[in-house]
Amino acid sequence: MIDQQLHMKINGSEYSVEPKLIEWTLLRYLREKLGLTGTKQGCDNEGTCGLCKVIINGKARNACTTKLSKLDGAVIETIESMALKQPHPLVQTVIQDGIFQCGFCAPSAVMSAKALLDQNSNPSTEEIQQAINGVLCRCVGTNRIDHSIQRAAAIIRGDEQSTWTDEDSADEYMLLEKLTGQLKYTDDLSFPGMLYAAAFRANIPHAHVKRLDTSRAETMPGIVRVLSSKDIPAAKTYGIIQQDQPVFCDESHDILYVGDPLALVVGETQEQVNAALEKIEVELEPLPVLGSIEQALAPGASALHPRLRDKFPDSPNILIHFNTSKGDIAAGFADADLILEDDYKVPFVEHAYMEVETGIGVLENGGVTIYAGSQGPTDDCHQIAQVMGLPEEKVHIHHVFMGGGFGGKEDISTQIHAALAAYLTGRPVKVHWSRQESIWTSYKRHSAQLHYKMGAKKDGTIVAADITIYADTGAYASSGEAVVFRMSAFACGPYVVPNVRVNAYAVHTNNPPCGAFRGYGSPQVAFAAETHLQKMIEKLHLDSFDVRYKNALDLGKATITGDILTTDIGAGLIACLDALKQELQLTSRPEILPDEKFGLGIAAAYKNVGLGSNIPDQSGAFVSLEKEGTILVRHGATDMGQGVNPLVATIAGRVFGVAPRYIRVHNGDTKVDPAGGMTTASRATFLSGNAVLHASQQLREMIWEAVSTEFLVPKQDLEIREGVFVNKKTGKRVISLKELANAGQDFSSKYIYDAPLTKPPEAHSDPFPTKIPSAPMHFAYDFGVQAAMVAVNPNTGKVRVLKIIAAHDVGSTIIKRNVIGQLEGAAIQGLGYALSEEFVVKDGVPQTTHLKDLGLLRFKEVPEIIAIPVENYHPKGPLGAKGMGELAITPTAPAVSNAIHDAIGVWVNSLPMTPTKILAELSKNKEN
Repeated sequence: MIDQQLHMKINGSEYSVEPKLIEWTLLRYLREKLGLTGTKQGCDNEGTCGLCKVIINGKARNACTTKLSKLDGAVIETIESMALKQPHPLVQTVIQDGIFQCGFCAPSAVMSAKALLDQNSNPSTEEIQQAINGVLCRCVGTNRIDHSIQRAAAIIRGDEQSTWTDEDSADEYMLLEKLTGQLKYTDDLSFPGMLYAAAFRANIPHAHVKRLDTSRAETMPGIVRVLSSKDIPAAKTYGIIQQDQPVFCDESHDILYVGDPLALVVGETQEQVNAALEKIEVELEPLPVLGSIEQALAPGASALHPRLRDKFPDSPNILIHFNTSKGDIAAGFADADLILEDDYKVPFVEHAYMEVETGIGVLENGGVTIYAGSQGPTDDCHQIAQVMGLPEEKVHIHHVFMGGGFGGKEDISTQIHAALAAYLTGRPVKVHWSRQESIWTSYKRHSAQLHYKMGAKKDGTIVAADITIYADTGAYASSGEAVVFRMSAFACGPYVVPNVRVNAYAVHTNNPPCGAFRGYGSPQVAFAAETHLQKMIEKLHLDSFDVRYKNALDLGKATITGDILTTDIGAGLIACLDALKQELQLTSRPEILPDEKFGLGIAAAYKNVGLGSNIPDQSGAFVSLEKEGTILVRHGATDMGQGVNPLVATIAGRVFGVAPRYIRVHNGDTKVDPAGGMTTASRATFLSGNAVLHASQQLREMIWEAVSTEFLVPKQDLEIREGVFVNKKTGKRVISLKELANAGQDFSSKYIYDAPLTKPPEAHSDPFPTKIPSAPMHFAYDFGVQAAMVAVNPNTGKVRVLKIIAAHDVGSTIIKRNVIGQLEGAAIQGLGYALSEEFVVKDGVPQTTHLKDLGLLRFKEVPEIIAIPVENYHPKGPLGAKGMGELAITPTAPAVSNAIHDAIGVWVNSLPMTPTKILAELSKNKEN
């Protein structure tokens, strides 16, 4: 123990560390003592995420694994040192290139790159990749980062002139704040008198609670209160579709998965809370574990949710069954020249957003305010109010920008516990999950077993499909009904199939609950459908493009659910096929190693935009002229990095004819912003974009009319230049926006946008019907096609993806670099799905506990991705645009699957396609 103070220099200032803190990590000291929250935490002080990079004595190091006791005399730079009036060249180029999305990893990547450039102002691509490889990121590709760092290096060397202006930071919505640590995420927030809370969770997957004793925990130092089910004021369960998930398990609600909460410990410090958790005693009666779909459907299996016996008396663990039927299935197969059957399997996958779940509850005005990043603030508000027994107007969700979501933040995580603790203690309470808690407890992508039987003519015309899908939806419903509904609807891919039968089941098990994840059911079925189709193409000795062209959904043709693709709905598959084919003709084959085999594969997919199916789908916007002469846009969608805020700012800017720096955006706050619904189903661009477009057009007309009337200038002759109205004909100044805003008249407009009418698949009120006959269900679709180039070593089974080409129908491109970023990020996640990502559960117990075990791709493992936005103007989209951030994850895995077969002649029917599985298939081939 060092009994004297340590001295460090941080961002140019001298700091003395008192002896009692020297065993703290540098990360904790920066965040808790100095308030330098730009240095993030994404793991449990293991150094695996790399989000806490700082520069120590010239080298990039993880602050979470560096003790203060090792830093006497150290010179330290954090990301806040980059927040200068004239930003570092690295910050300039990264902002100008629009690289980062959620931005949670951005400070660490920038610091890693800065450490490199400080030592080497002319780095190679390999040196850049090595420098940033320690930083995990779920949404950014390597190519554009490399380009930005190379540009910054050129500016530092003097080989290139900086083009940075003050307008760059103003126009690039929030990017400067993200990059320099000024943007606050939920865990960066703190309130006077704030308490900390953590849940006591079940460590077995199925049990009856016989006794819970929190008395020892309650007497531990610093503990303010221990909450359990007896403390819940009103509803004891919650959920976004079915209210089946317990706030706390107790004698009347069994434990259904590892991670179910039994109590919440609230205390003065996180350390005191963690110590008290160890003192809670629980007596459990273990119950039979349903660790698989087969066990859950076995005769005599216990019903995890007894209410389902009424719907499925023989199989009470079925949450829902969908049947998609079209044509005459028997006649279709009778007409086929080739019939092929096979089975496929896809795993659970963890979202692994870099920002773990955090919520802060604050007591305000007789109600409670919750600070949290969420994809559905309005839904959160409703669920919290039900549990608290409060009117919804007494529950306020203050949306905080998110460090990624990908669907995983549609469900409640920390919000109810934070609200309950704050309400019952009267003090602010932060609930911050550890990374292991997040991995074990959060919702997953559905694992599924899929049986495909398809028939085709000799010329490749698909004539019939009979498909059965069993999806493991885990312990609770979440959005499992909706996800499996999408599996059923998109089971055949983007093709005309005249005779179809799809039976899709969501099955409850004692595995972690599964819900929304980017792609929303389409990645699972696309892997099976496109791999299966390619097998048929090979057997028929046909061309991969020709067969997809022949069967492609196009204008005037019908989906398997009966949607006729009209010009109002759109059809983009053929244009995407054209774009991909053209790019492949221009692309040379990458070099491979001597022991490797080259393979090329393609795959196509499509997915809905918006909720459809007659589900109410609307979003609001409020646009106003503010006193400082800016336009304030309020809307209800949430931004987790996908870029809806810069999108609506750009839409408003185009309407008013002003640069984005004259537009301010506020969103997702249930008290002051219009409701926008859940940010899901690629609906934010279409719904919120249209709401902002119409509200802006209304306000523009109001403002132009007022200026025209007051100054006798025809409306058509007015335009805004640098915040000032001028007469276009004379060039004379008329009035500034600031002067107009302060002239006494209120200039504001509100608009509620309703999505185009869709029809329910059946004429009854159930939004997720169990039988789906022919009926138009959606007002828009996304289409996409991808090619994968791979190198496979048949001796080791190792696959190197050399290049991905992704051609996707995006409507119109409003912010091109954001569109490209979404396509790249989704494809990267698709690569992980194909080759490495899996959340392993055995007998209901998670085997995957750390970030390093999830199979996430790092920068060095990401290949070149050529993203091709295919312009396909949507007549009802805002400025012709539509949402497109999800679909690009979907064709990647089957494209890689088909490429592996092209390289070495074997099929791997389950994901991820690991070297072990590939070698096993090669071995089978040799035996046969």
